[in-house]
Amino acid sequence: MAYIGKTPTSAPLTSSDITDGIITSAKIVDGTISSADLASDAVDLQPLKSDLSALALREATNETSAAFNLPNQFIDTFSDDTNLGTQTTCDRVSGAIVTIYDSIGSSAWEDQTSDRTGTYTVTSDISVTGGTLSNWVDGSLAFDSDGSWYFSGTRAADEYITLDLGSGNLKVFTGARIYCHSAAGYHGHWKWQGSTDNSSYTDLTDTAFAWQDSSVVEETWSSTTGYRYIRLLCTGNPSGATASNWLPEVSFNTATISTTSSATGTLIQSANTVGSAKTKVGGTMLYKDNAGTATLGTDLIIYFTCDGGSNWTEADSYNAITPVYSTGVKQVRLGETTCTSGTDVRYKAVWANQASGSKETQLHGIGVNY
Repeated sequence: MAYIGKTPTSAPLTSSDITDGIITSAKIVDGTISSADLASDAVDLQPLKSDLSALALREATNETSAAFNLPNQFIDTFSDDTNLGTQTTCDRVSGAIVTIYDSIGSSAWEDQTSDRTGTYTVTSDISVTGGTLSNWVDGSLAFDSDGSWYFSGTRAADEYITLDLGSGNLKVFTGARIYCHSAAGYHGHWKWQGSTDNSSYTDLTDTAFAWQDSSVVEETWSSTTGYRYIRLLCTGNPSGATASNWLPEVSFNTATISTTSSATGTLIQSANTVGSAKTKVGGTMLYKDNAGTATLGTDLIIYFTCDGGSNWTEADSYNAITPVYSTGVKQVRLGETTCTSGTDVRYKAVWANQASGSKETQLHGIGVNY
């Protein structure tokens, strides 16, 4: 075997063996390099660990996975309550931990014989005869001008009837019943839509329904979104019919929405026993400024513990990762943090200064490496 430079010996490498970054003497003992040989060449692996935890978060999100452990990491995208310990004035809602959220009550059909003129304001660009649009929600099923109304003339696409719940009021609409005279008649094709601003509307019924020859025209759909306005929109009247059936009432299947709002909150991971004692913890966090802009370390603070919560230490740093994780969801590298030694590694998230509509900070995922 031929050698370049010195013949290998068992003596350690010295500075004289390296010139301009080139090793001129191969000095490997038993085919290994001892840790002492690399003492001055320590590599910061924290960015790599952070990238791996970000990749694990991405995979967990794609698969809608529950929280899980890797050999040296814990991953949670909050798809369920697995591994969530204590939640104080915060809750898991739609894959995020939040302190401000809406709750939807149970749905029920409105009583069509109940006067709802104080609940809904009815407007339209359609001419009516025999009564007024307010008759549609007055609780009267009488087929006359005291309790009903009917269309004038031929229907046309984009004509509408809008019902407004009023400022600050939202309901989840999941169905509608139109009460009409049972005599034959054809009113064209229609669909129900919802809006929060009376400008941008979302279709509630996927396809237009034909409205004719029935005493009750019922449509149902799935929705979890609250709307102030619900609109009946004409999509066309291909037959050109000008039916004039009396229309006494409309009622909806609705659920009320209540808002829970807390300025503060605390989430602590459940017990997470690891194989050996740890003193270094870092990770990656996913969060969203649902309203306002949070200051990390003030409005949302992440803490780590290695001894099961006996001692908590705030993350050493919060460094944004580019690009963002997804639309509106940001990635942040949590700097490696020195903790009191232990075998139960956990994170804690603490919120402050939260306010509905002005500062709503949502935690969408966390990866802890150790």
